[in-house]
Amino acid sequence: MSELNRRYSEQASELLTLSSSLDPRDEFKYFKTEDVCNLAKKFYPEDFDDGEMCTLELECAYYEKDLRGDPKFKNLECISDLCHMLVQTRKSEFYPMIYRLMCLVLTIHVSTTTTERAFSAMNIVKNRIRSKMEDEFLDDCMLLHIEKEYADSIDNAVVIEDFESLSNRRVKFS
Repeated sequence: MSELNRRYSEQASELLTLSSSLDPRDEFKYFKTEDVCNLAKKFYPEDFDDGEMCTLELECAYYEKDLRGDPKFKNLECISDLCHMLVQTRKSEFYPMIYRLMCLVLTIHVSTTTTERAFSAMNIVKNRIRSKMEDEFLDDCMLLHIEKEYADSIDNAVVIEDFESLSNRRVKFS
């Protein structure tokens, strides 16, 4: 636990703790209405207005009883499995606030990873030699670096032809 406290801020630890209340393992053993509502209030206040917070609280009472008694939800291992099962059984329509909260929690990892990749790419692209490049050129270089798979699929010959066709050049590229 001390390793986690050292590695993550208090806010990140609280986010992880409150998010764990959505964990479906052991027949929703960790589910607590209070934690679900606190998760929405503290970390997603822009996504839930006061009326939706009341709806979320009401949904939690029914959600817990309904899913604990449903055999389709007994052996789920993670929140993403739970989210898929809610959609398959159409229960996401009965619990829209809880479903929205789950979707928000599931995007945390993606948005954090994307940001970390962007900063990593900037450190690679903007090195000592290129430390004085203009912002627009830096943006273009970073886009190419971050979207490598897409950039690799573009044929260089087509790009050269397009560039040549823009205006007359003193030197032919092909």
